[in-house]
Amino acid sequence: MYTIQTGTAEDVSFIIDHLPSFLYPSGERTIVEWGVCGMSLGGHSTWIALSREPRLTLGIPIVGCPDYTKLISQRAQSSGIPLSPPYFPASFKTYIETHDPAQLAYRAKDSSNPFLGKKVLVISGKEDKLVPWVASAEFVEGLEVGEGGVKRVVVAEGAGHECMSGMRREAELFVRKWLSGTGL
Repeated sequence: MYTIQTGTAEDVSFIIDHLPSFLYPSGERTIVEWGVCGMSLGGHSTWIALSREPRLTLGIPIVGCPDYTKLISQRAQSSGIPLSPPYFPASFKTYIETHDPAQLAYRAKDSSNPFLGKKVLVISGKEDKLVPWVASAEFVEGLEVGEGGVKRVVVAEGAGHECMSGMRREAELFVRKWLSGTGL
């Protein structure tokens, strides 16, 4: 699961690297801001991309979790699977401990924080059993985006692991304000 998430995050960087030359082959425009939005696995990938790709200025993770260890620990416990080899190899644990968004300086108010200055709309379902809000809450509450950044959190009542119409509206308004430059 984590390889899909990190691979997707790397694909976002790949798109940022190459899409402008396909859209504007004569250099007639320059893309100056980039955003990413994803749901479920795409939501997890959105968190990873936001933490790794400095060119991203906006991110909307929908029913995604920034803390892989917390999420997978809950799943493993409820399934009676130990969080140890062969299910959770030591080398994979080491990778998570150094690369996962929840292991980074997300609370810092200096340049060590990869989220500073970013506009982040977090959308979760209050009744989500697959990616429960409790797995993300500590990270999101402590997330520092600094001056110029925006953090908005929507935990939708009655929503499970889905993107209901009210959640889509929140995302649409967030992007619309960002694109219009009217401020978030």
